[in-house]
Amino acid sequence: MVVTEEGLKERLYKNHELLSKKAPGLLQVMSAVSLPFSVNVSDGKVDADMGGGPIYGGDAYTICLRQVEAFEEKPVRMFPDLIRTKEGLNEDIIAHRFTRDLLERTGEKIEALPLNRTRHIPLLLMVGLGFGFHLEMLLDRFEVQNLILLDVPAFFRLSLYTLDWERVINYFSKPGRSLNLIVHDKLILEQDLDGAFSDLLKVIQQINPGLFYWGYYFEHLQYNPPMRIMDWFNRSPAFQEVFHGYFDDELWSLRWTLEKFEKKIPLYYPKKKVSEDAVAFVLGAGPSLDYAIEKIKEYRDRAVIFSCGSTISALKKAGIVPDFHVEIERTKYTYDTLVEVGRDFLKQTRLIANNPLWTECFKLFKKGYMFLKLNDTGALLLEPTGSPIIWHTGPTVTAAGVALAAEFGFKEIYLFGVDLGSKDPSRHHSSLSNYYDPESMLSKARVEFEIPMSGNFGGEVYTNSWFAITKYAIEQTIKKKGVKVYNTSDGVKIEGAVPLPIEFFKLEGSFDKEKAIRDIEENFDTRYLKMIKPGEVLRKLSMDFETLAEKVKSYPKRFSPSLYDTIHSFLILPSEVVSFKNPLLYNLLYHNMHQWSQTALGYALSLEEEEKRREFMHFFWDMFYRFLKAANREIQRLLEDFG
Repeated sequence: MVVTEEGLKERLYKNHELLSKKAPGLLQVMSAVSLPFSVNVSDGKVDADMGGGPIYGGDAYTICLRQVEAFEEKPVRMFPDLIRTKEGLNEDIIAHRFTRDLLERTGEKIEALPLNRTRHIPLLLMVGLGFGFHLEMLLDRFEVQNLILLDVPAFFRLSLYTLDWERVINYFSKPGRSLNLIVHDKLILEQDLDGAFSDLLKVIQQINPGLFYWGYYFEHLQYNPPMRIMDWFNRSPAFQEVFHGYFDDELWSLRWTLEKFEKKIPLYYPKKKVSEDAVAFVLGAGPSLDYAIEKIKEYRDRAVIFSCGSTISALKKAGIVPDFHVEIERTKYTYDTLVEVGRDFLKQTRLIANNPLWTECFKLFKKGYMFLKLNDTGALLLEPTGSPIIWHTGPTVTAAGVALAAEFGFKEIYLFGVDLGSKDPSRHHSSLSNYYDPESMLSKARVEFEIPMSGNFGGEVYTNSWFAITKYAIEQTIKKKGVKVYNTSDGVKIEGAVPLPIEFFKLEGSFDKEKAIRDIEENFDTRYLKMIKPGEVLRKLSMDFETLAEKVKSYPKRFSPSLYDTIHSFLILPSEVVSFKNPLLYNLLYHNMHQWSQTALGYALSLEEEEKRREFMHFFWDMFYRFLKAANREIQRLLEDFG
């Protein structure tokens, strides 16, 4: 390809005219870059210089051609072929029954046909546009149905000179295709990966994570600092969560939350913070709690004490009554393990729990309060009343303890027994906890630590995935709330928390502890009882389920068995759910919608014959229709009980 300066000027003018009309925001992003640059043509070759020398080594077109040829020879998928198992599926759980039906049809190992046989890319995640020659080459060689493009403005603006933006926009405007452009500097400058890729996560959720899973990856540019997208895929709880959960779990949350109406459990509505000098202790049941007990006793009148989960069994044996006890697990198991601690002891303290907690737990305590859980259907029922959803409160309960202390206004927080692992994997909890009481249900729990991580006081500590995510959650609270956290625990290192050996722990100041407790309690009331009418909400929800079911029933006629239409159907499904503008509907469905889309699309991509694909997609959409009808019967039961 021969590039001329006249050709660049002509393309620049056409693109500027086109984008000023069709995508002015995009043009504004390109024009706002202050970094100086030059576009240079020599011997029919084009390159750019941003002050550090030629970006492409003198010939952008040839570099792009080599990249595309390498991709064609060895395409890169973002994720491996899928392995699903029927192990652990429970026939009593609605979502599990339909999952079993799907896996019996697809098998447990799902392998898509190779790209050299289909020439069809369901989705392409492209890192770097630059001059964009490679994009047009890929469109010439493959059917690229959905494109997500990541770039920084300084490089993205080069496309104005060479890329046929009219062709690109027209190509992706066809029904069944999509184009998403994410262009900003935080992709490489933001150290928090969830912050860097927050826009990408939104796009993934919009287009269907099940479709995204079967996408391909094309890296055009390498940045300095690098764009750490693969690290994000592997490490981000926010990304990994899109495939977790199931309908019944959210249904239980909705039911347990509705039960709180009858019990009139006060809900968190922030209006008062504790004093600036107030101090909080957050207590976990890690092994190092044993060494901290005497210090906690010594200073218990000079700090507000939050016990978390099974920690309360250890505190009872130590003779320490916490000021607040925190729970987040919604099953009856939580109630049963609390009863083992003893009602007389629990009646001396207050419970703060998330909205889906097993409702009977609240009557065990002197007082009970609730807060709203992130990504929870019951929380979405109550959020419109003005109660905020509290972030980073899981997956294990010490994350909630830290998040709540920060939310209530504590600027100084001390962690005791928040080990999130152990140097000795056989010692997973405090010896005072009920985990080591053979009469307790907790003693039957299997706790395994297989992941090595850096220790709070050096060395290596073993943890598991749940505690690793809890560590991340606490780190996010520290960062976003700007609190000072001191970690006396001899466990996993928590970034942002100051390691403080227990022998050096000492409190110098004092504050009015009883006033701090009153200030916290004044943030809870029952105003939601007058603001939410469960019957109206549930009737609307049931109607939306019924309407959606009829839409899905029409899919076999609406979409042909071609690869293009099959992919289109999975692209359209999430948008149709969102179109109801009913957050309860979406939250009840998205877990299984994502998981089943991932499985079903993968299997459809493995079928070369259209007739086989037609048969399978008829089965799948009929299965999804039957699931929606079964789900709606559960909503109608809620209506009978709470309407």
